[in-house]
Amino acid sequence: MNDTAAALLEARDLTRHYVVSRGFMQPKGLVRALDGVSFTVKSGKTLAVVGESGCGKSTLARQVTMIERPTAGTLLLEGNDIAHADRGARRRMRPLVQMVFQNPYASLNPRKKVGTLLQEPLRINTRLDRRAREERARSMMAKVGLRPEYYGRYPHMFSGGQRQRIAVARALMLSPRLVVADEPVSALDVSIQAQVLNVKA
Repeated sequence: MNDTAAALLEARDLTRHYVVSRGFMQPKGLVRALDGVSFTVKSGKTLAVVGESGCGKSTLARQVTMIERPTAGTLLLEGNDIAHADRGARRRMRPLVQMVFQNPYASLNPRKKVGTLLQEPLRINTRLDRRAREERARSMMAKVGLRPEYYGRYPHMFSGGQRQRIAVARALMLSPRLVVADEPVSALDVSIQAQVLNVKA
């Protein structure tokens, strides 16, 4: 039996269906991306979702990170139903869940320097002044193995593995309760994978 009181995240019969067009004069179809998914994640624990491409892993991540709402079911974050919460409540809870996307080339704004990218979550969600934001950003860079001089550089100046470390650092800036990761170390060298997986905000 799951200990609901101790659950950080709990999904109950989570469902996400998409209505899709099949072409001109054709009836619309229904794609069952998620169909009755249930699981529990306790604080400090890891849940791995494994499956072939197209099985719904990314769709599940979008529900957990509140990018989309499920078609049906319940999704509890620290006991709060984020699936049916209003916009204001979801906005308040969104900083508690951060995501590391698989593709660091698409997830980083090429027009912003690393320092700005890392400070942005703090600027939007906290009252920290600029100096405090910079100190935290530089500290997080060190934790994921990025050198201090990288702070003022743009994403295109880095390798894929370095970009992914930037993405990991950004996801941890708000000390989230839950991190959703889509193959976060696939672009990293073996020598740095363990370091990144053991990073704590």
